[in-house]
Amino acid sequence: MGTVLRTGVLALLVSALSVPAGADMSIYYHTGSWDAFSGPGADGKPVCGIGSTNPVDNRSFSLRFTIGGDSVAFQAKKPNWSIPAGAQLPVVVQIGLDTPWNVQGTGNGQVVEWSLDRGAVQTFDAQFRRAGSMTVSFPSGNEPPWTVGLNGSTAISNVFGRCVTDMSARASAQQPAPVPSGPTQPYGQAPTQPITQDPTQPVTPR
Repeated sequence: MGTVLRTGVLALLVSALSVPAGADMSIYYHTGSWDAFSGPGADGKPVCGIGSTNPVDNRSFSLRFTIGGDSVAFQAKKPNWSIPAGAQLPVVVQIGLDTPWNVQGTGNGQVVEWSLDRGAVQTFDAQFRRAGSMTVSFPSGNEPPWTVGLNGSTAISNVFGRCVTDMSARASAQQPAPVPSGPTQPYGQAPTQPITQDPTQPVTPR
């Protein structure tokens, strides 16, 4: 089935993340064979992610959520792959003894990516938390199946969820106030009335 993936902090930064060299993506938590990372993605939007990397050959598997999005992006990466840009290829992910996930991935160079919507991710997460390992297979090529260890999966899933919640709240708080659709005026729309003197004021008439 292949070597169980173990996490290397430097390897994850170099291999697992498809972000520009100048992007400030950083690992902030480690448990078992997984790391949690966050920072701006390629488009500048904040990202929460988790990943595991084999330190022997730097093959990596990661999940990322862009704040404000509606799906989780999955990525399998290996430095010696050379996949034509836009190539469509099937990927099979089996978590423990659960029914395999058959997904359509998109390849580009060293990377194969696919995504799951929020509903599917809830099911994936439940399987991810309770299993001891998962297998990632690539039926259309000659890459051997990967066995990815899930030691620490419950803790890393909790951290991933907190990151998404906290960063989503922060992004909402930073949203600018809505801009009125029409021209603005420094007065109310009700007709103005003449100012009358308050009879209780000590004004002496002339």
